[in-house]
Amino acid sequence: MNQVTNPEQAHSEFEKLLAESQINSELKEGTIIKGTISEIDDDSVTVDIGAKVEGRIAKREFIFLKDKQELEIGDVIDVYLDKIENHHGECVLSRSKAKNKEIWAEIEKSFNAAELVDGVITGKVKGGLSCEIGITAFLPGSQIDTRPLRDVSHLLNVPQKFKILKMDAKRNNVVVSRRAVLEETHKELREERFSQLALGDVVEGRVKAITDYGCFVDLGGYDSLLHSSDITYRRIGHPSEVLKIDQVIKVKIIKVDPEKNRVSCGLKQLEQDPWTTVENKFNIGDKLQGLVTNVTDYGIFIEVENGIEGLAHKDMLTWSSKKNSQPGNLYARSQSVDCVILDVDYEKKRLSLGVKQLTANPFELFNAKNPIGTILDTEIKAIKDNIIFCELEEDIDGAIFSKDLSWDIQPSDYKDIMKNYSIGDKVKAKIIENKNDKIALSIREVNGSPFDEIKDKSVGDTVTCTVLEVTDYGVKVVIGENGPKVTIKKNDLALRKQDARPERWAKNDKLDAQISMLDSQSFKVGLSIRSLEETTEKDAMQKYGSASSGASLGDILGKAISDKNTESEE
Repeated sequence: MNQVTNPEQAHSEFEKLLAESQINSELKEGTIIKGTISEIDDDSVTVDIGAKVEGRIAKREFIFLKDKQELEIGDVIDVYLDKIENHHGECVLSRSKAKNKEIWAEIEKSFNAAELVDGVITGKVKGGLSCEIGITAFLPGSQIDTRPLRDVSHLLNVPQKFKILKMDAKRNNVVVSRRAVLEETHKELREERFSQLALGDVVEGRVKAITDYGCFVDLGGYDSLLHSSDITYRRIGHPSEVLKIDQVIKVKIIKVDPEKNRVSCGLKQLEQDPWTTVENKFNIGDKLQGLVTNVTDYGIFIEVENGIEGLAHKDMLTWSSKKNSQPGNLYARSQSVDCVILDVDYEKKRLSLGVKQLTANPFELFNAKNPIGTILDTEIKAIKDNIIFCELEEDIDGAIFSKDLSWDIQPSDYKDIMKNYSIGDKVKAKIIENKNDKIALSIREVNGSPFDEIKDKSVGDTVTCTVLEVTDYGVKVVIGENGPKVTIKKNDLALRKQDARPERWAKNDKLDAQISMLDSQSFKVGLSIRSLEETTEKDAMQKYGSASSGASLGDILGKAISDKNTESEE
């Protein structure tokens, strides 16, 4: 049975569809249209734009438009149609875009008049925060608060006031400051509170912020710095170990600076200084037990009594310099450790501690078994900066310097001779020095020293030498059979310049020279033929003639030589 349609009803529905079609044709994305508020909740406003289309607008977009009246359901407002339907099937509307020119004019007016504007912080962006003041504005990180804030979550979506710092219409860019508002708001309160604070006062405050170097305490409208060193007499790694944000504490005013308008406070000053209770209690050599409170690159801090700490320098931890180079590998915070007092200064409140002194010095034990002159078989463990390091015992090394490798090298040859040695090589070495927990070795002295040949000689004595090499700058000789090798410089070859010619000698020639310099400790010796001739001439003048005798120098020397030959024949 066919259903009969009422002609009037059909006509009414046709008109309704026609009206909706006309409305839909008027809904164009990117345009400003009229809409009716159909619903208002805590976070958003729902607007009906006709054709059974509704969109939601964040409520914060209505807060900053200088509207004098509260929003009500049924109000007709201008909105910007961004999208009829997004990928979620929702209509996207904007009140701020519809009122952008009007809003910008209002904000510019506030900027020129240095007035504050209302807004909310909506989220984090690079370098700061994003704010909504009717249009989107940028709040730099440095302008968020008067003090650095690690957590800003409590500031999000909370209506507050901002000061406009900069506006750029071409770039549609606005920069605002919350810090300027806080400073201006608190300025009078700070000045009043500052005038009330006096040196030595004990006041109550709230921990406002914690940093690596201390914390800031709100003293009732005035922020004061509580430095880490003034929190407790004990050493702490970070202020958060003792204090918490919003913790209420009592502090003592320890510094007031009227010029910089600053106040510093202390917490430990409310307690008795522990050093006043231990005067003359500690003595050098006392053995103590304590807890490691801090580990640094230069040593460890040990608390030996409540609030009394001492430093054990890294060189005082073990007898091994290798282990001492990394104190963190030896000790950790809160570790119990035995130590001994090395020095105490009650005035400066300093305590120097040692740990290695509680064990026998392995160097002393080694030196007792291996005195200077001992020859050892050892192994090369490292070569660094032209120094060879050999392992003698566990944690005990000996050093061989380049000059102690051979008797026949010059400083310019050190690098070349070092190439003859490698890590792992077995070598024989002689102990030549052991002091200050350092042992020096020598390879060249294993078979004795050429200076033993002249151990009974002194400066001025005459020695017989054998020529090894003749050069343009002098003559290289060896003293005696196995003595030290010395180069007699050209100007020391003869008394008279014309006779100071190296070519006068040849290899294996014998010659006499006088010791002009001798340092047995450094193995240095100098020879001079000129000095010998000067001495011979002086002695001849004294024995055979004088300046007033009229005898020539040749006659005197001839007589001296003749007498010497006569003595030889006899």
